[in-house]
Amino acid sequence: MTTKVKAAKAPKGGLPGTGLARFSPLVKAWFSSVFRDPTPAQVGAWDAIGHGDHTLVVAPTGSGKTLAAFLSGIDQLVVTGGSAGVDPAKRCRVLYLSPLKALAVDVERNLRSPLAGIAVQAQLQGQQPPSIEVAIRSGDTSIEDRRAFAKKGADILITTPESLFLILTSRAREMLAGVETVILDEVHAVAGTKRGAHLAVSLDRLDALLDRPAQRIGLSATVRPLEEVGRFLTGGRPVTMVQPPSTKQIDVEVVIPVADLAEMGAPTGDLTGTAAGQAPLTSIWPHVEEKIVDLINAHRSTIVFANSRRLAERLTARLNEIHAERMGQDAAPEETRAPALLMGGAGGSLGASPVLAKAHHGSVSRTQRAIVEDELKSGLLPAVVATSSLELGIDMGAVDLVIQVESPPSVASGLQRIGRAGHQVGAASHGVMFPKY
Repeated sequence: MTTKVKAAKAPKGGLPGTGLARFSPLVKAWFSSVFRDPTPAQVGAWDAIGHGDHTLVVAPTGSGKTLAAFLSGIDQLVVTGGSAGVDPAKRCRVLYLSPLKALAVDVERNLRSPLAGIAVQAQLQGQQPPSIEVAIRSGDTSIEDRRAFAKKGADILITTPESLFLILTSRAREMLAGVETVILDEVHAVAGTKRGAHLAVSLDRLDALLDRPAQRIGLSATVRPLEEVGRFLTGGRPVTMVQPPSTKQIDVEVVIPVADLAEMGAPTGDLTGTAAGQAPLTSIWPHVEEKIVDLINAHRSTIVFANSRRLAERLTARLNEIHAERMGQDAAPEETRAPALLMGGAGGSLGASPVLAKAHHGSVSRTQRAIVEDELKSGLLPAVVATSSLELGIDMGAVDLVIQVESPPSVASGLQRIGRAGHQVGAASHGVMFPKY
């Protein structure tokens, strides 16, 4: 396998000579109206993608990797006028693969901005706006939407590895015959796993449908070793790796809210530190819960990560109970609280009681997850308690603090979670970790 590594730097002095020079006037006009300059990751990615190389982009969270990968495909759709008059079987040109359903929905939502902005630029220049349609196929997709894609396709398809396999084993695979670009986001989440091996087979099956193999673009903020991941991405074909110098600042605090952990009793899975029929144990959990509430109240927007759905739900309830007690209100009884928890709700709020946090994980419905995400982004909700459902790449707005309860599953997972804070170019990521032992 041939590997080329590029450490791109954004040239100074505005647009001339940057990676934007290769794009059409409408795309350049939109980008320059929204952003000042491309990031080094974007410049390097556009150079490699523009030359037709399979590309692996490794850059910190918030460096614009996803937009860099999409913009080349969008530009080609803008130049050709989108899907007008195109054979439905050849219509889909860009295939985006996400390891998480929630991430797929988030990307679809974030694509609306450039597509709408490019349409506005076309109107300002007296041109017909390009017709570009985005479709999602995941476990949450309705039967009606699946049938619509199988019948008329879409210009950009956002899906998951498992849903891609199902498409390739159905008649809907005919709608992928025109794919030119495959974007694999958060490639580290599947590389080296059984799930990744299954995806590699699906990508080769996809290439077998095409007139020529699709260009593959992999994205990640935390992946090692690069050569092995590049080999996974391309199946051993040559790959260009874009890895600009990282200036991302990560501020991590390890907080122990008691004087001495050695003096605490054996940690239990029960947040209250009690066991049925026994006297209360000395537990660290009440101290952790109180400190988390303090931290949430001291910040504008917070994501609290837990390592299981059960812990996420119970912690959500306790945070809201503590918050209600501090506000001088009674917490909800257990029988009232349970339905809200099962729906990813507010835990211990009653009536007009203020809600401090809501739960977000894979068992929460797609509709409820979207509501929770929008409330956090808009500032209506101070905090979300999540599992890995918010770990990978999802843009949750101006989150200024991430809290990890217990040790993260891995170093890469911890970095991904902390990276949700300061998810903007040049912003620092602030994280607080609470060890249990």
